[in-house]
Amino acid sequence: MKSITKAACAAIFLAVLTGCASPKLTVDDGRKLDEKLLVEMKIYGSGATAIRPAIVKTAALHDKNCSIQFELPFEVLTSYGLKDDVKVAWVRTLGVHENLSVIATDGSVNLSVGDVVTEVDSYKNSDTPKMLDKLMELRDSGRPFKLTLASGKELTITPVTVCRGHVLVAPPFAAATQTYHWTAVVHPQEVFRQPLTPDEAAWVVLWTQGLSEEGGARMKTYSYFVGTVKWVGIVASVATGGAALAAGGATAAASAGQFAGGLMAGKAADVVTGAAVNKGSLSGINGVAGGVFDKADKWAFEHIKKLGMNPRAGLTLHEKMVQAGTVGNAFALDEARLAKMKALIAQLPQEPRVIQASPVGTVHADSAVTRAGSLKTASPISPANSAIAPVDERSVETLDVRDVPAE
Repeated sequence: MKSITKAACAAIFLAVLTGCASPKLTVDDGRKLDEKLLVEMKIYGSGATAIRPAIVKTAALHDKNCSIQFELPFEVLTSYGLKDDVKVAWVRTLGVHENLSVIATDGSVNLSVGDVVTEVDSYKNSDTPKMLDKLMELRDSGRPFKLTLASGKELTITPVTVCRGHVLVAPPFAAATQTYHWTAVVHPQEVFRQPLTPDEAAWVVLWTQGLSEEGGARMKTYSYFVGTVKWVGIVASVATGGAALAAGGATAAASAGQFAGGLMAGKAADVVTGAAVNKGSLSGINGVAGGVFDKADKWAFEHIKKLGMNPRAGLTLHEKMVQAGTVGNAFALDEARLAKMKALIAQLPQEPRVIQASPVGTVHADSAVTRAGSLKTASPISPANSAIAPVDERSVETLDVRDVPAE
Protein backbone atom coordinates (compact mmCIF):
# COMPACT_ATOMS: atom_id res chain seq x y z
CA MET A 1 0.00 0.00 0.00
CA LYS A 2 2.85 2.33 0.91
CA SER A 3 4.56 1.63 -2.42
CA ILE A 4 1.35 2.48 -4.30
CA THR A 5 0.98 5.67 -2.32
CA LYS A 6 4.59 6.65 -2.98
CA ALA A 7 4.13 5.89 -6.68
CA ALA A 8 0.99 8.00 -6.79
CA CYS A 9 2.72 10.90 -5.05
CA ALA A 10 5.62 10.65 -7.46
CA ALA A 11 3.25 10.73 -10.40
CA ILE A 12 1.46 13.78 -9.01
CA PHE A 13 4.78 15.51 -8.36
CA LEU A 14 5.91 14.81 -11.92
CA ALA A 15 2.64 16.12 -13.30
CA VAL A 16 3.08 19.32 -11.34
CA LEU A 17 6.59 19.77 -12.69
CA THR A 18 5.72 19.09 -16.31
CA GLY A 19 2.16 20.29 -16.58
CA CYS A 20 2.09 23.35 -14.38
CA ALA A 21 5.46 24.86 -15.21
CA SER A 22 5.38 28.08 -17.16
CA PRO A 23 6.19 27.66 -20.85
CA LYS A 24 9.70 28.66 -21.83
CA LEU A 25 9.78 32.16 -23.26
CA THR A 26 12.06 33.25 -26.07
CA VAL A 27 15.07 35.34 -25.09
CA ASP A 28 17.44 37.27 -27.29
CA ASP A 29 20.57 35.12 -27.49
CA GLY A 30 22.44 37.63 -29.64
CA ARG A 31 22.24 35.60 -32.84
CA LYS A 32 22.73 37.35 -36.18
CA LEU A 33 19.43 38.34 -37.77
CA ASP A 34 18.31 39.96 -41.00
CA GLU A 35 18.92 43.69 -40.46
CA LYS A 36 16.27 44.68 -43.00
CA LEU A 37 13.67 42.64 -41.13
CA LEU A 38 14.67 44.24 -37.83
CA VAL A 39 14.32 47.72 -39.30
CA GLU A 40 10.89 46.90 -40.70
CA MET A 41 9.77 45.50 -37.35
CA LYS A 42 10.78 48.74 -35.67
CA ILE A 43 8.94 50.84 -38.23
CA TYR A 44 5.91 48.59 -37.86
CA GLY A 45 5.91 49.16 -34.12
CA SER A 46 6.47 52.89 -34.49
CA GLY A 47 3.54 53.21 -36.88
CA ALA A 48 1.19 51.22 -34.70
CA THR A 49 2.22 53.27 -31.68
CA ALA A 50 1.35 56.51 -33.42
CA ILE A 51 -1.94 55.23 -34.80
CA ARG A 52 -3.52 53.72 -31.66
CA PRO A 53 -4.11 57.02 -29.76
CA ALA A 54 -5.31 58.64 -32.99
CA ILE A 55 -7.91 55.92 -33.53
CA VAL A 56 -9.29 56.35 -30.03
CA LYS A 57 -9.25 60.12 -30.47
CA THR A 58 -11.69 59.87 -33.38
CA ALA A 59 -14.32 58.37 -31.06
CA ALA A 60 -14.90 61.96 -29.90
CA LEU A 61 -16.54 62.72 -33.24
CA HIS A 62 -19.74 60.87 -32.31
CA ASP A 63 -20.64 61.00 -35.98
CA LYS A 64 -24.18 59.66 -36.34
CA ASN A 65 -23.96 59.70 -40.13
CA CYS A 66 -21.15 57.19 -40.57
CA SER A 67 -21.08 53.41 -40.47
CA ILE A 68 -19.52 52.32 -37.20
CA GLN A 69 -17.10 49.77 -35.83
CA PHE A 70 -15.51 49.13 -32.44
CA GLU A 71 -11.89 49.57 -31.41
CA LEU A 72 -9.84 48.91 -28.29
CA PRO A 73 -7.71 51.50 -26.47
CA PHE A 74 -4.68 49.20 -26.55
CA GLU A 75 -2.89 46.67 -28.73
CA VAL A 76 -1.37 43.31 -27.89
CA LEU A 77 1.06 40.98 -29.61
CA THR A 78 2.41 37.44 -29.31
CA SER A 79 5.15 35.50 -31.10
CA TYR A 80 3.54 32.14 -30.31
CA GLY A 81 4.13 29.51 -33.00
CA LEU A 82 6.69 31.39 -35.07
CA LYS A 83 10.12 30.34 -36.29
CA ASP A 84 12.94 30.73 -33.78
CA ASP A 85 14.75 33.49 -35.67
CA VAL A 86 11.54 35.48 -36.05
CA LYS A 87 10.73 35.07 -32.37
CA VAL A 88 14.13 36.41 -31.42
CA ALA A 89 13.68 39.31 -33.85
CA TRP A 90 10.41 40.33 -32.17
CA VAL A 91 12.04 40.14 -28.74
CA ARG A 92 14.97 42.25 -29.90
CA THR A 93 12.87 44.95 -31.59
CA LEU A 94 9.62 45.16 -29.63
CA GLY A 95 10.28 43.07 -26.52
CA VAL A 96 7.51 40.64 -27.39
CA HIS A 97 7.53 36.87 -26.83
CA GLU A 98 4.99 34.05 -26.58
CA ASN A 99 2.83 35.68 -23.92
CA LEU A 100 0.06 38.08 -24.88
CA SER A 101 1.80 41.39 -24.23
CA VAL A 102 0.52 44.95 -24.35
CA ILE A 103 2.55 46.81 -26.94
CA ALA A 104 0.66 50.10 -27.13
CA THR A 105 -2.03 52.00 -25.30
CA ASP A 106 -3.65 55.38 -25.76
CA GLY A 107 -3.36 56.18 -22.07
CA SER A 108 -7.08 56.10 -21.28
CA VAL A 109 -6.83 52.74 -19.53
CA ASN A 110 -4.58 51.62 -16.69
CA LEU A 111 -2.30 49.57 -18.92
CA SER A 112 1.39 49.92 -19.67
CA VAL A 113 3.53 48.64 -22.52
CA GLY A 114 4.93 45.29 -21.41
CA ASP A 115 1.91 44.25 -19.32
CA VAL A 116 1.07 40.58 -19.90
CA VAL A 117 -2.56 39.60 -20.40
CA THR A 118 -3.35 36.24 -18.81
CA GLU A 119 -7.14 36.17 -19.10
CA VAL A 120 -9.62 37.73 -21.47
CA ASP A 121 -13.04 37.86 -19.84
CA SER A 122 -12.09 34.84 -17.67
CA TYR A 123 -10.83 32.93 -20.72
CA LYS A 124 -7.20 31.81 -20.87
CA ASN A 125 -5.22 29.52 -23.13
CA SER A 126 -1.53 28.80 -23.54
CA ASP A 127 -2.22 29.04 -27.27
CA THR A 128 -2.28 32.84 -27.13
CA PRO A 129 -3.59 33.35 -30.70
CA LYS A 130 -6.83 31.80 -29.44
CA MET A 131 -6.95 34.45 -26.75
CA LEU A 132 -6.59 37.03 -29.51
CA ASP A 133 -9.60 35.50 -31.23
CA LYS A 134 -11.56 35.86 -28.01
CA LEU A 135 -10.43 39.45 -27.66
CA MET A 136 -11.61 40.09 -31.21
CA GLU A 137 -15.05 38.72 -30.44
CA LEU A 138 -15.37 40.88 -27.35
CA ARG A 139 -14.16 43.96 -29.17
CA ASP A 140 -16.66 43.51 -31.98
CA SER A 141 -19.50 43.02 -29.51
CA GLY A 142 -18.94 46.56 -28.24
CA ARG A 143 -19.68 45.47 -24.68
CA PRO A 144 -17.41 45.99 -21.64
CA PHE A 145 -15.32 42.99 -20.58
CA LYS A 146 -12.67 42.07 -18.04
CA LEU A 147 -8.96 41.82 -18.64
CA THR A 148 -6.66 40.07 -16.15
CA LEU A 149 -2.92 40.75 -16.09
CA ALA A 150 -0.04 38.60 -14.90
CA SER A 151 0.36 41.02 -11.99
CA GLY A 152 -3.11 40.01 -10.79
CA LYS A 153 -4.63 43.35 -11.70
CA GLU A 154 -8.11 43.25 -13.23
CA LEU A 155 -9.46 45.90 -15.55
CA THR A 156 -12.77 46.58 -17.23
CA ILE A 157 -12.29 47.46 -20.89
CA THR A 158 -14.96 49.22 -22.90
CA PRO A 159 -14.54 49.23 -26.71
CA VAL A 160 -14.85 52.67 -28.28
CA THR A 161 -17.18 53.44 -31.18
CA VAL A 162 -15.59 55.00 -34.25
CA CYS A 163 -16.38 55.43 -37.94
CA ARG A 164 -15.74 52.34 -40.04
CA GLY A 165 -12.27 51.81 -41.51
CA HIS A 166 -9.59 49.84 -39.67
CA VAL A 167 -6.12 51.36 -40.01
CA LEU A 168 -3.35 48.82 -40.51
CA VAL A 169 0.40 49.16 -40.90
CA ALA A 170 1.98 46.90 -43.52
CA PRO A 171 3.82 43.98 -41.89
CA PRO A 172 7.61 43.56 -41.87
CA PHE A 173 7.75 40.92 -44.56
CA ALA A 174 5.61 43.00 -46.96
CA ALA A 175 6.49 46.55 -46.01
CA ALA A 176 5.44 48.08 -49.34
CA THR A 177 1.92 46.69 -49.23
CA GLN A 178 -0.92 49.15 -49.82
CA THR A 179 -4.45 47.80 -49.98
CA TYR A 180 -7.78 49.63 -49.88
CA HIS A 181 -11.13 48.22 -48.78
CA TRP A 182 -14.21 49.74 -47.20
CA THR A 183 -13.58 47.92 -43.92
CA ALA A 184 -9.80 48.25 -43.67
CA VAL A 185 -6.79 49.86 -45.31
CA VAL A 186 -3.22 48.58 -45.16
CA HIS A 187 -0.82 51.53 -45.35
CA PRO A 188 2.80 50.87 -46.42
CA GLN A 189 5.58 51.36 -43.92
CA GLU A 190 7.03 54.28 -45.85
CA VAL A 191 4.23 56.41 -44.41
CA PHE A 192 5.59 55.81 -40.91
CA ARG A 193 9.31 55.87 -41.63
CA GLN A 194 9.49 59.43 -40.33
CA PRO A 195 7.74 59.92 -36.96
CA LEU A 196 4.21 61.31 -37.33
CA THR A 197 2.85 64.19 -35.29
CA PRO A 198 -0.44 63.55 -33.45
CA ASP A 199 -2.22 65.64 -36.10
CA GLU A 200 -0.68 63.62 -38.94
CA ALA A 201 -1.56 60.34 -37.24
CA ALA A 202 -5.14 61.59 -36.84
CA TRP A 203 -5.16 62.49 -40.53
CA VAL A 204 -4.16 58.93 -41.48
CA VAL A 205 -7.00 57.53 -39.38
CA LEU A 206 -9.62 60.02 -40.56
CA TRP A 207 -8.56 59.63 -44.18
CA THR A 208 -9.02 55.86 -43.87
CA GLN A 209 -12.46 56.34 -42.37
CA GLY A 210 -13.27 58.89 -45.07
CA LEU A 211 -12.31 56.44 -47.80
CA SER A 212 -14.83 54.00 -46.36
CA GLU A 213 -17.56 56.62 -46.09
CA GLU A 214 -17.00 58.20 -49.49
CA GLY A 215 -15.98 55.13 -51.46
CA GLY A 216 -17.65 52.26 -49.64
CA ALA A 217 -20.71 52.14 -51.93
CA ARG A 218 -18.57 52.08 -55.07
CA MET A 219 -16.33 49.34 -53.71
CA LYS A 220 -19.31 47.24 -52.64
CA THR A 221 -20.91 47.68 -56.07
CA TYR A 222 -17.66 46.61 -57.73
CA SER A 223 -17.48 43.54 -55.50
CA TYR A 224 -21.09 42.71 -56.33
CA PHE A 225 -20.61 42.77 -60.09
CA VAL A 226 -17.16 41.22 -60.16
CA GLY A 227 -18.11 38.48 -57.74
CA THR A 228 -16.96 37.46 -54.32
CA VAL A 229 -13.58 38.99 -53.58
CA LYS A 230 -11.08 36.78 -51.82
CA TRP A 231 -9.25 38.70 -49.17
CA VAL A 232 -6.09 37.81 -47.32
CA GLY A 233 -6.06 38.89 -43.70
CA ILE A 234 -2.81 40.43 -42.47
CA VAL A 235 -1.99 40.23 -38.84
CA ALA A 236 -2.08 43.59 -37.38
CA SER A 237 -3.22 44.65 -33.99
CA VAL A 238 -5.94 43.12 -31.98
CA ALA A 239 -7.17 46.59 -31.35
CA THR A 240 -7.03 47.46 -34.99
CA GLY A 241 -8.71 44.48 -36.54
CA GLY A 242 -8.22 42.44 -39.67
CA ALA A 243 -6.56 43.71 -42.80
CA ALA A 244 -7.55 43.34 -46.40
CA LEU A 245 -4.92 42.34 -48.91
CA ALA A 246 -6.38 42.18 -52.38
CA ALA A 247 -4.68 39.95 -54.89
CA GLY A 248 -3.48 42.93 -56.89
CA GLY A 249 -2.20 44.87 -53.90
CA ALA A 250 1.32 43.48 -53.94
CA THR A 251 1.65 44.12 -57.66
CA ALA A 252 0.55 47.73 -57.28
CA ALA A 253 2.94 48.26 -54.42
CA ALA A 254 5.80 46.76 -56.40
CA SER A 255 5.03 48.99 -59.38
CA ALA A 256 5.05 52.11 -57.26
CA GLY A 257 8.17 50.94 -55.48
CA GLN A 258 10.06 50.56 -58.76
CA PHE A 259 9.13 54.10 -59.72
CA ALA A 260 10.08 55.44 -56.31
CA GLY A 261 13.48 53.87 -56.70
CA GLY A 262 14.30 56.46 -59.32
CA LEU A 263 13.22 59.47 -57.24
CA MET A 264 15.40 61.94 -55.45
CA ALA A 265 14.30 62.89 -51.98
CA GLY A 266 12.99 66.43 -51.86
CA LYS A 267 12.01 66.61 -55.54
CA ALA A 268 8.42 67.77 -55.15
CA ALA A 269 7.60 67.56 -58.86
CA ASP A 270 8.83 63.97 -59.04
CA VAL A 271 6.75 63.00 -56.01
CA VAL A 272 3.63 64.60 -57.46
CA THR A 273 4.19 62.70 -60.72
CA GLY A 274 5.01 59.51 -58.85
CA ALA A 275 1.83 59.79 -56.80
CA ALA A 276 -0.17 59.85 -60.03
CA VAL A 277 1.70 56.78 -61.29
CA ASN A 278 1.05 55.00 -57.99
CA LYS A 279 -2.68 55.67 -58.13
CA GLY A 280 -2.78 54.62 -61.77
CA SER A 281 -1.08 51.33 -60.89
CA LEU A 282 -3.86 50.33 -58.51
CA SER A 283 -6.24 47.74 -59.92
CA GLY A 284 -9.39 45.91 -58.95
CA ILE A 285 -11.06 47.18 -55.83
CA ASN A 286 -7.89 49.14 -55.02
CA GLY A 287 -8.35 51.02 -58.28
CA VAL A 288 -11.97 51.78 -57.38
CA ALA A 289 -10.76 53.17 -54.07
CA GLY A 290 -8.14 55.26 -55.86
CA GLY A 291 -10.94 57.05 -57.67
CA VAL A 292 -12.16 58.58 -54.41
CA PHE A 293 -8.84 59.45 -52.75
CA ASP A 294 -9.66 63.13 -53.18
CA LYS A 295 -13.03 62.69 -51.49
CA ALA A 296 -11.29 60.99 -48.56
CA ASP A 297 -8.97 64.02 -48.39
CA LYS A 298 -11.93 66.37 -48.02
CA TRP A 299 -13.66 64.10 -45.48
CA ALA A 300 -10.52 63.99 -43.35
CA PHE A 301 -10.12 67.77 -43.66
CA GLU A 302 -13.64 68.49 -42.43
CA HIS A 303 -13.53 65.96 -39.61
CA ILE A 304 -10.09 66.83 -38.24
CA LYS A 305 -11.40 70.37 -37.75
CA LYS A 306 -14.25 68.93 -35.66
CA LEU A 307 -11.66 67.33 -33.40
CA GLY A 308 -9.99 70.70 -32.92
CA MET A 309 -6.81 69.45 -34.61
CA ASN A 310 -4.70 70.87 -37.41
CA PRO A 311 -6.53 70.63 -40.79
CA ARG A 312 -3.21 71.30 -42.55
CA ALA A 313 -1.93 67.88 -41.44
CA GLY A 314 -2.70 66.36 -44.84
CA LEU A 315 -0.37 68.85 -46.48
CA THR A 316 2.42 68.40 -43.93
CA LEU A 317 2.14 64.64 -44.39
CA HIS A 318 2.49 65.11 -48.15
CA GLU A 319 5.57 67.25 -47.52
CA LYS A 320 7.10 64.42 -45.48
CA MET A 321 6.56 62.11 -48.44
CA VAL A 322 8.30 64.71 -50.63
CA GLN A 323 11.24 64.89 -48.24
CA ALA A 324 11.62 61.11 -48.26
CA GLY A 325 10.87 60.73 -51.98
CA THR A 326 8.21 58.11 -51.30
CA VAL A 327 5.17 57.76 -53.54
CA GLY A 328 3.81 54.25 -53.01
CA ASN A 329 1.12 55.41 -50.63
CA ALA A 330 -2.10 57.41 -50.41
CA PHE A 331 -0.61 60.49 -48.76
CA ALA A 332 1.78 61.57 -51.50
CA LEU A 333 -0.57 63.83 -53.48
CA ASP A 334 -0.76 64.01 -57.26
CA GLU A 335 -1.24 67.36 -58.99
CA ALA A 336 -5.05 67.35 -58.88
CA ARG A 337 -5.26 66.31 -55.22
CA LEU A 338 -2.56 68.78 -54.21
CA ALA A 339 -4.47 71.62 -55.88
CA LYS A 340 -7.68 70.63 -54.10
CA MET A 341 -5.84 70.35 -50.78
CA LYS A 342 -4.41 73.85 -51.15
CA ALA A 343 -7.88 75.14 -52.04
CA LEU A 344 -9.29 73.65 -48.84
CA ILE A 345 -6.51 75.19 -46.78
CA ALA A 346 -7.08 78.55 -48.46
CA GLN A 347 -10.56 78.56 -46.91
CA LEU A 348 -9.10 78.58 -43.42
CA PRO A 349 -9.03 81.88 -41.52
CA GLN A 350 -5.32 82.33 -41.99
CA GLU A 351 -3.39 80.34 -44.54
CA PRO A 352 0.19 79.77 -43.43
CA ARG A 353 3.14 79.92 -45.78
CA VAL A 354 3.62 76.53 -47.39
CA ILE A 355 7.02 75.26 -46.33
CA GLN A 356 9.07 74.04 -49.25
CA ALA A 357 10.39 70.56 -48.64
CA SER A 358 14.16 70.29 -48.58
CA PRO A 359 16.29 67.23 -49.21
CA VAL A 360 16.96 65.15 -46.16
CA GLY A 361 19.54 62.53 -45.42
CA THR A 362 18.94 58.88 -44.89
CA VAL A 363 16.05 58.23 -42.57
CA HIS A 364 17.20 56.06 -39.71
CA ALA A 365 14.60 53.55 -38.64
CA ASP A 366 16.23 53.47 -35.22
CA SER A 367 14.76 56.93 -34.66
CA ALA A 368 11.33 55.36 -34.71
CA VAL A 369 9.91 54.70 -31.29
CA THR A 370 10.30 51.02 -30.50
CA ARG A 371 6.95 49.85 -29.41
CA ALA A 372 4.54 47.42 -30.61
CA GLY A 373 2.22 46.63 -33.34
CA SER A 374 0.19 43.63 -32.93
CA LEU A 375 0.96 40.52 -34.70
CA LYS A 376 -1.89 38.20 -34.85
CA THR A 377 -5.06 39.07 -36.63
CA ALA A 378 -7.34 40.49 -34.09
CA SER A 379 -10.11 39.64 -36.43
CA PRO A 380 -10.92 38.76 -39.96
CA ILE A 381 -12.48 41.64 -41.83
CA SER A 382 -15.73 42.63 -40.21
CA PRO A 383 -18.79 41.92 -42.35
CA ALA A 384 -19.74 44.98 -44.32
CA ASN A 385 -23.18 46.52 -43.92
CA SER A 386 -23.83 46.22 -47.60
CA ALA A 387 -27.25 47.08 -48.88
CA ILE A 388 -26.31 45.55 -52.22
CA ALA A 389 -24.64 42.21 -51.69
CA PRO A 390 -22.28 41.30 -48.89
CA VAL A 391 -18.82 40.04 -49.69
CA ASP A 392 -18.09 36.74 -47.99
CA GLU A 393 -15.40 38.20 -45.77
CA ARG A 394 -15.53 35.43 -43.19
CA SER A 395 -13.93 33.08 -45.72
CA VAL A 396 -10.78 35.15 -45.42
CA GLU A 397 -7.43 33.42 -45.53
CA THR A 398 -5.11 34.49 -42.76
CA LEU A 399 -1.49 35.39 -43.28
CA ASP A 400 0.38 35.88 -40.05
CA VAL A 401 2.12 39.25 -40.14
CA ARG A 402 4.45 38.17 -37.39
CA ASP A 403 6.26 35.69 -39.59
CA VAL A 404 8.32 35.94 -42.74
CA PRO A 405 7.43 33.98 -45.88
CA ALA A 406 9.11 30.65 -46.39
CA GLU A 407 12.00 30.75 -48.85
